[in-house]
Amino acid sequence: MRYVTRWWTQLFHLEGADRVIMALRWLALGLVLLLSFFDPFTEGVLIPISTVILGAVIYNLLIQALGHIFPWPRLPLNILALDTLVATVAIYLTGGFHSSFFIVYYFVILGIAFHLNLVQTVLLALLINCLYAATCFINPAGRQFPYAIYSLAGTSAILLLIAILCALFLEQLRQERLETERERALVARLTALNELFQRLGTSLDLQHVLQTVVMASCRFLEADVAVLSLMEKEGHHLRPAALQGLDPTSLSHARWRVDQELMSVILEGDSPYVVEDISALPKRFPSFRALSQQEGIVSGASMPLLLDGEAIGFLDVGHFRPHRYTEDELAFLRALGREAAIAVRNARLYEAEKRQVEQLRALERLQAGFVSSVSHELHTPLTIVKTSLGLLKEEGERCSEQARRELLEAISHHTGRLEALVTDLLEVTRLEAGQVTLSRQPTDLRPLVERAVQAFAPLMKRKRQTIRLELPPSLCSVSVDRRRIEQVLDNLLSNAHKFTPKGGKVCVAVVEREDEMEVSIQDNGPGIPLTEQERVFDKFYTLAKDQGGVGIGLGLYLARQFIVLHGGRIWVESRPGEGSTFRFTIPGMANLECASSACAAEAELRHSKGGEDEGPDCRR
Repeated sequence: MRYVTRWWTQLFHLEGADRVIMALRWLALGLVLLLSFFDPFTEGVLIPISTVILGAVIYNLLIQALGHIFPWPRLPLNILALDTLVATVAIYLTGGFHSSFFIVYYFVILGIAFHLNLVQTVLLALLINCLYAATCFINPAGRQFPYAIYSLAGTSAILLLIAILCALFLEQLRQERLETERERALVARLTALNELFQRLGTSLDLQHVLQTVVMASCRFLEADVAVLSLMEKEGHHLRPAALQGLDPTSLSHARWRVDQELMSVILEGDSPYVVEDISALPKRFPSFRALSQQEGIVSGASMPLLLDGEAIGFLDVGHFRPHRYTEDELAFLRALGREAAIAVRNARLYEAEKRQVEQLRALERLQAGFVSSVSHELHTPLTIVKTSLGLLKEEGERCSEQARRELLEAISHHTGRLEALVTDLLEVTRLEAGQVTLSRQPTDLRPLVERAVQAFAPLMKRKRQTIRLELPPSLCSVSVDRRRIEQVLDNLLSNAHKFTPKGGKVCVAVVEREDEMEVSIQDNGPGIPLTEQERVFDKFYTLAKDQGGVGIGLGLYLARQFIVLHGGRIWVESRPGEGSTFRFTIPGMANLECASSACAAEAELRHSKGGEDEGPDCRR
């Protein structure tokens, strides 16, 4: 009893056509039983109809029981095929042409129409008609009644008519249902696309935009992989910028040349480039085939990202199994490519504007610091000079010779500071106006370096610093502006003296190379963080106060500009806590002409790019 309850429960929990077919099978048995009471003929009845109906009921229950054990009885077409065979046997046993079991054929045809199209349903109806006719002629009743042929023809015609009508009706229902589902899917996709495009239009975070695009590609196209690649700044290579469905390390070093044939084909079109079978790609695309096969990609499509007709990248989607891309999918890929290109442009413009704002703010901070530093640098020596003059004026003849000499030395020293500060400011102005020229002459660097070291020796002695000089016995002459090189040495030594702690060490060395001279000034001060090593040569830039930074940030800037004017290089090597080494090079006499040409080419390149030239023109 429990199993019967479960069968009936299963019957009323079936959905759609399968539930209808299961109910119709029981309805057919009821109609067969009802019509058997009105059948006046007994010819050809080999087994009582009540017995056959009981067997049919047992058959139905058995089919449902087997459906819990095996999968094949749960397939509707399998059940319909069995029903056709059972109905044929029942017709033969219960009288042939006058058997009421032909009713089962009608419900079988109805069930077939639920699952197959019009042509298939009509063909199966003809086959069932042939099976029905053969069964009726084999039964003894078909041979005893000459008018059985008319009954058989009428029944077969009705069966075929029912098949055609049911198939047409259900085919129409299926078409309407497909159209409805397609419209619903289209509405859902358009709604989702609208939300996606709104997110892309409002988001200005470039990485968020790129990740949103690849995630949407996998979601709407049911893709396993999506990769968005962007053009690099130089415009000759493409690099993956965002991906979905792949290990990020697998493409971390991937880089494709724009002039590769496949890349050119993808980027020059304005529609998706579809490859439904990656293995069928020509052998002239080995890298793309190898990468796809390595990741298990079987089918893929690439959509170029275009802005004003120029390609800025492309969007790839891929499937791990064979996939045929529909027109709706390709239309979505085109729309997504257009929106992604616009979103990338907006995000890039925002990033550029953000960087520009940050640069302006940094410049404002530098200018504010510059004004503060200049005010401090001017105020201190002016105060000392004013105070010393006041003391001289008040004391007059009463002032001792020693005190008078000290006050005059203080006035002289701080007047020199004021002069140096004003000179630096004027030099910056002249450099930016391109008015600085070099007065070159063949020079031995040894006396210049020795004189600069001797000038700083007393200052370093007061701070208990030691300075070591390493010079080769002889040096070849170089063509330099002696005053400018002395100024560079003074600025670098002043920097080393300023940042080296008491008791520290400074080493000045000159090395002669094949085509240049290299001068280095090494200290054992606190060092410079890696993030600040490039910025120390910027105008008005000073190190943090906790590193002892003072001044207005012009010494290293001027040093760099003068070395660049000479066609050389200047840089710093440093590790926090291990001191710093400033190095600069000066081209040798034979290399001077080449250096001048390189400097001129650099200035021309800056001018052609429309960028601001941080340094002066390379004028001699």
